[in-house]
Formats: sequence, C-alpha cells, structure tokens
Amino acid sequence: MKILFLAAVDFELAVARSLAGAENCRFVCSGMGPEATRTALSAALAQERFDLAVDLGVAGSYDSHLFPVGSVVQVVTERMGDRPERLLLNPQPPQAFAALPQAAGHTVPALDDRFRTAASDVETMEGAAFFEVCLASGVPFAEIRAVSNAVGEQDRSLWNIPLALRNLQACLQKLASPLLK
Repeated sequence: MKILFLAAVDFELAVARSLAGAENCRFVCSGMGPEATRTALSAALAQERFDLAVDLGVAGSYDSHLFPVGSVVQVVTERMGDRPERLLLNPQPPQAFAALPQAAGHTVPALDDRFRTAASDVETMEGAAFFEVCLASGVPFAEIRAVSNAVGEQDRSLWNIPLALRNLQACLQKLASPLLK
C-alpha cells in the first residue's frame, strides 16, 4: 500500500517517518495553515497516486473531559473557521483506524477566537484543507490528531506536545504498521 503522510511541521512528520516498513511511503511537510496544506497536498497528489493519505499532528481539545491532553483521535468531520456552515465529511474512514475515538474537527486559519466554535471536539489548523483536497482528488484519507492542549490556552508552557507526540507515535505503530506490510 502506498501511503502519503502529511504534517504541518517536521516534529509531527517525524512520528510517521519512524514507522517500520515505511519504504512505500512519502512524507510531506506542508507548513502551517490551510493554504500551505492545500498547496503541498495538491502538488504531492499531482505527482503520484496514493492508496491512502494521512494527515497527522497535534490539536487542541474543546472538551478536556471528552478528549484530555494525550488523547489520540480520528477526525471524521471538519469545518473551516471562516465557513463553519460547510461540513466536510470523510465518507469512508479507513478501517485501520476504527479503534480510535472519532472526533469533529474545526480548522482555524489562525489562533483567533473569532473562528472558534464549541460545535467541534478538536481544533486544527490544516484539517479542513486536507479534507477538501482529498475529497476533490478521490484519494482515501484519514486525519489522526493527538491532543496537546486545551483550545484557547495561550500559554504554550502548559501545552504537552511531547506527550501528544509519544501517544501519536504509539498509535501509528500499532494501527498503521499493518498497512505497511
């Protein structure tokens, strides 16, 4: 199976690069935000065909009781912060990730309270753009996120990115490794 792993920053992408059997994979660091994601993902999909695209990284949680810091989720719906009425749905989430809790994502183009909504479970900065490009191209996809912080927490010293990345890596080792065989 040929898999494209996409992440906004290198430290998130390193989680996928560490997978055993990743020889048939391509790793794309898109840069942060929806526009960077659209551009990088569109270019990668124009160059070659993939059986699955996986967007991975950290996220903020709107409800720390439902998804506390360290939780790993499969985002199955996304909304764009400036277009919250448009719901994007993953029509066939991959069975490989079915054991993960499902979450509703909300993409914010910037850390700006004007774009936030409590109608979602987690906040990302790239997910909706990833959904849009994958849906338009017809490539099967999954968005896997690990919670590093509460939404709105501006004090980054309170974020636990190392825990989120460790849990994301453990999840991928367990759930994605069978796809790579």
